Amino acid sequence: MRGEAIKSVLCVPVVTPDGDCLAVIELFTLMNQGNFSKDDLKITIVVTGWMGAAIHQNQQRVALKKQQELNEYLLDLTKNYFSDTVQMEKMISDVVRFAKETLGAERGSFFIIDKENEELVADLFDEGIDDHDTGLHKKNTKIRFGKERGIAGLVARTGVSVNIKDAYNDPRFNKEIDQKTGFTTKSILCMPIMGVEGILGVVQVVNKINGGTFFTSTDENLFKTFSVYCALALHYTKVNIEMNKMMHVSNISLKLLRLQLKPCTHDMDDFIVHPDTKIPSDFYQFYWYINLNNFGLMPQYVLYMILQVVHVSEINIKNMMQFILSARKLYRNNPYHNFEHAFNVCHCMHAILRRNLKKFSVIELKSLIIAALGHDLDHGGFTNNFLQLINDDLAQLYDESFLENHHFRVTMTILNDCEIYSNLSENTYRMINKEIKEAILATDLALYFKFRAKLAQISNEGLFDWGNSMHRTYVKAIMMTSCDLSGQCKPFFVAKRITDNLYREFYHQGDMEKKMGLHPLSIMDREKQHTIPEDQVQFLNIVVIPCVDLLRVVLPNTEDLYFEACNLRDAWQDIINKREERKMI
Repeated sequence: MRGEAIKSVLCVPVVTPDGDCLAVIELFTLMNQGNFSKDDLKITIVVTGWMGAAIHQNQQRVALKKQQELNEYLLDLTKNYFSDTVQMEKMISDVVRFAKETLGAERGSFFIIDKENEELVADLFDEGIDDHDTGLHKKNTKIRFGKERGIAGLVARTGVSVNIKDAYNDPRFNKEIDQKTGFTTKSILCMPIMGVEGILGVVQVVNKINGGTFFTSTDENLFKTFSVYCALALHYTKVNIEMNKMMHVSNISLKLLRLQLKPCTHDMDDFIVHPDTKIPSDFYQFYWYINLNNFGLMPQYVLYMILQVVHVSEINIKNMMQFILSARKLYRNNPYHNFEHAFNVCHCMHAILRRNLKKFSVIELKSLIIAALGHDLDHGGFTNNFLQLINDDLAQLYDESFLENHHFRVTMTILNDCEIYSNLSENTYRMINKEIKEAILATDLALYFKFRAKLAQISNEGLFDWGNSMHRTYVKAIMMTSCDLSGQCKPFFVAKRITDNLYREFYHQGDMEKKMGLHPLSIMDREKQHTIPEDQVQFLNIVVIPCVDLLRVVLPNTEDLYFEACNLRDAWQDIINKREERKMI
């Protein structure tokens, strides 16, 4: 009261249970009033105590509400991580805008550390000058934290959060920034965004405008939670950018690959001019094998075989020629896994299908003959186990059947570039793709044993049904394996040459395994060549003969494969017997 004399004063702080002083209650009496008593002091202390508790409880309620809002927002932000449409600037703008709203700040900035630069530099995302512009924009100038005296630079260098309650009285604050911009900085809360490999960036809010003049410890705790999600957002954004870059690099590489996989124009022109060749009289027999002098005619033979199982009206002949020549081009110059092997597998499949055309649908016929030709495309000459051993890219890309999945993908890369079958609907094309994939994957011997066991059980129990789609799948899988192994269903001298080529590949892998300090299997150890006859007899007895034996049960007209395999086994066994006889002499 102005002009009146004060007799006594009673001052009591309003303190929270945490010991923070929120306010001071000042009471006074005039000259004509009595003094404050001890009871007055007790009553005031009790009242201010309740006031402190009430204010503290309300602060906790507000803080919990803010935390709930933050959690809900961060949950939405996390959902955005999985969206390909969110741009970096928009995500960062949303992040900082919400931080300002939650903490009651006037301004916000976001710094992304440039890891590729040797100096400590960052891209700055800051608000525009226009008050109506609420988004953050990337500045053209890099911020050099090594030279920058600002708070963000300090946090970037030290990785320690900074909470400045009075900027102009803090020696760490650079006043020159305000002098240049005309902006008045009062309080600052700045935190590092930490990733696994160190600091990813810095996020900063300036000037507390709601609930006080500076940022509190509660604000700091909220901001810490916020910075963790900022790290996730920033990491996701960087990963997404790298993924997009790699996608573009992949697309460029794919375009280059498509250019390279196209056959030579001279080969294509020659194929168009000479699409036919004389077919040997025993061409349809399983024992037939192409003469070494006729290797150049393999594309013509392949085209003939395809036309034997698919009607010419359903084939784009020129595109089919391109597919055949492209496939030949993409088979590597391996001793065994080469175009010669693919041709032999295709020939065996043609011989099986030609004998059983009525048992298979048009889609199955179209798929199986192409799968046979493409089943080993771009084979590197190594086994799946070896690829896994050396941690090859294919072993990282696929969960199982690394090579077979790759062969299918390469096959589809060629097919997608040339429409070999005419007037296919999207659904039919999808079904053919599925059939081709199942057929090529079935050539993985690890899967073969599973399919063989299932089909053998069904057959032995007399339950086999051509109308059952799963039973048909098992049969087609056994057909693919039989064709893949058909080199072991040839006359001895043909099979011997094929086997020698296979061992050349095996020995190359075995040599590499030895250099790695490993002990290769006997079939891959060139120092154990003397065991080749025994290894072949074992392989024929355990793998080949049971396969073609099961095939002849469901397709009796393929029995010649079984008999040829048995004859080859007997030939190898004769070599073993004669060798033992010589030892006894």
